[in-house]
Amino acid sequence: MLCKLCNLPVLNIQDKRNNWEFFHCQKCEFIFKNSLDFVSDEDELKQYNNHNNTMDSPGYVEMFEKFMSNTFEEHIDDVQTALEFGSGPGPVLSELLKRRGLKVDIYDKYFSPNKVYEGKKYDLITSTEVIEHIENPLEIFEFFSEHVKSGGYLALMTQFHTNVPEEFKKWWYKNDPTHICFFRPRTFEVLAQKSGFKILKNDSKKSILLQRI
Repeated sequence: MLCKLCNLPVLNIQDKRNNWEFFHCQKCEFIFKNSLDFVSDEDELKQYNNHNNTMDSPGYVEMFEKFMSNTFEEHIDDVQTALEFGSGPGPVLSELLKRRGLKVDIYDKYFSPNKVYEGKKYDLITSTEVIEHIENPLEIFEFFSEHVKSGGYLALMTQFHTNVPEEFKKWWYKNDPTHICFFRPRTFEVLAQKSGFKILKNDSKKSILLQRI
């Protein structure tokens, strides 16, 4: 097995708890699940339907407020248009962006499947707790590159792993059956280099801000 990003040999990680197999690249620190262990689209949708978070969920709203504040709030004056990619059943983040005066489109594979982004470029794309569900991150970064304006921003949220296989085996985040890809800041550096972005900042935990070159 070769790394999907570096095309180099990867190490095997056996998750005995779930009977799943993962692959770990030592160069870009990307970890990805064996495709034989993926769930079906039907089961994935069932998992998402368990997420009942709305504007009436204070903790959920607070999470996004912190994400905006910590990630891209300082650049908000540069932003007029945004795409929330992977909005889920309750597009809370898009509502918070609209309250800041932005014109916002939403897209979600299951819940808002109309390809409203076609023919458009945005000042900002946000994608929170989404990229860990996507089989080929390089392809989605090419999509982001196509739809973010030059000088625009890409703000992502996903839990970063520690790059220690024994810790990964015990990590709660990998137990979600729909999570198939796991990242580190180094992984995003490689993705950025390949797709025309530069990293502006990350919190070393779960959020990162990139800018289109």
